[in-house]
Amino acid sequence: MGSFSLDPKTTLSSIALKVKDLDKMINFYQRVIGMSTISEENDMAIMGIGSKRKKLVGLIATPDGKEDSNTRTGLYHMAFVLPTREDLALFLKHIMLMNYPIEGQSDHGYSESIYINDPEGNRLEFSWDKPKEKWPLLEGKINGVTKELNMHKFLCRVEGTYEMIPAETKVGHVHLSISNLDQSGDFYVKTLGFAIKDDDFANTHFLTVNDYHHQIALNEWTPAIQTPLVTETDLGVDHITFNLPTFESLLLLKEHLEAQEVDFYFNKGKKIIGINDPNGIQLWFIACKCQ
Repeated sequence: MGSFSLDPKTTLSSIALKVKDLDKMINFYQRVIGMSTISEENDMAIMGIGSKRKKLVGLIATPDGKEDSNTRTGLYHMAFVLPTREDLALFLKHIMLMNYPIEGQSDHGYSESIYINDPEGNRLEFSWDKPKEKWPLLEGKINGVTKELNMHKFLCRVEGTYEMIPAETKVGHVHLSISNLDQSGDFYVKTLGFAIKDDDFANTHFLTVNDYHHQIALNEWTPAIQTPLVTETDLGVDHITFNLPTFESLLLLKEHLEAQEVDFYFNKGKKIIGINDPNGIQLWFIACKCQ
């Protein structure tokens, strides 16, 4: 049997988080990030682009959740990609005017990014992607770097104010802390059909389904003894959603998973496949023509 690949038009759609204080987190994603509350019911809020009713983040109230779970297996950070460098500069100016703590700023070669934490410790990356012709390529691989971003130079020409997150913002990638890199890498590549784009960083894989720099990153930076499987009572990542462009591409994934003899959930009516990765992280694949 040949190797399986996900449809290259597969996109990363959204991420859902289990949170302890739902009201506080809604306020943060509205006031600090500039997202809209698309819906709120049954102890869950959908945050995203109000004008498009486009979900970026789901917040699930979990008042009894374990508060130290974000330091172990699960979400390392999630990245929101803004349309332009000017949009990112306006967001950075907004954050600085609010005196909100900035945890880091980097030029990765293919993107420029700033990092903050939400009130419950979920690390958020905000970035813009440089034009692909400027990405650092070496023998077909993206030779990513991490250089400090000069924020004052970055802000020197920015004008205007930041009010709402731009309508073309998308979830660019999720970076996961995992307990076994080889096992998780095999799962995402052989079972799900992602491809390793870059594995030159120590104990890290960067994966994608197309020519994007990465949609998923996996790191094994935390000693395994501290990284048990994600459980229902852990705060942090609950599930990650990918959109497949057609129902036929979803059925191809279904056939491949059946051939692999792995456990998964399939709902034909809702056009969805659900599966847990080796770390207990739920992944959802939905056939959707939405952009």
